[in-house]
Amino acid sequence: MNDESQYRGIFIDFLSNQPQNDQSRDNFRGILRQRLEGCLDDCVERMWVLPQLAVKPEGEYLALLLESRELYVDGRFYSCVAMCGIVGERLVKDVLRGSVLIQKDGSATAPSEKAFDQFERVEVSGIVRFLKEAEILSDDAAKAAGDLGQLRNNYAHARGKDAQSDALKAIQLLHTLVEGTVSIFKDFEIKDGALVPKGIAPAQAPPSEA
Repeated sequence: MNDESQYRGIFIDFLSNQPQNDQSRDNFRGILRQRLEGCLDDCVERMWVLPQLAVKPEGEYLALLLESRELYVDGRFYSCVAMCGIVGERLVKDVLRGSVLIQKDGSATAPSEKAFDQFERVEVSGIVRFLKEAEILSDDAAKAAGDLGQLRNNYAHARGKDAQSDALKAIQLLHTLVEGTVSIFKDFEIKDGALVPKGIAPAQAPPSEA
């Protein structure tokens, strides 16, 4: 070693090596509490940026959609972009599942879950183009799905540049896709204080289950 002192910065986290006892748990609760309180005001302000949400509860996407919104509020921007991309892909594949029927032996039936599972290996951009050409996805929804997939790929390959700005962009793109697929307001509207199918007067509409 040279006579000159050498310095190197090191990040160390030994919290997981602490004894598993009540004192260590109390200490860690204190660390978490301090961390959360330090960013609480920013989290509250970010809540107002989120788009409104009124969706159909069917499918696997809802819990993931809520998680992506929570990541943005919590300030986990890099993870938020990735999760928004995951939700967008899930939405597109769920739309495909709900739209395809197979004509066989004189009747139309939905493919089996095993058959649909083969689409899990297909590039989602191809599914988006198919759904757009089949007029199942609108132009706006299809473009949002494509842009979101590209943004997600940037972060999946560590090429993100501005995580906070891109997280908000990902949230907005995701909700454009939501509005074109699973939003209640895709098929319903509010008239005279009632939620009714689009194009039907409130008095003619059957009671909504929403």
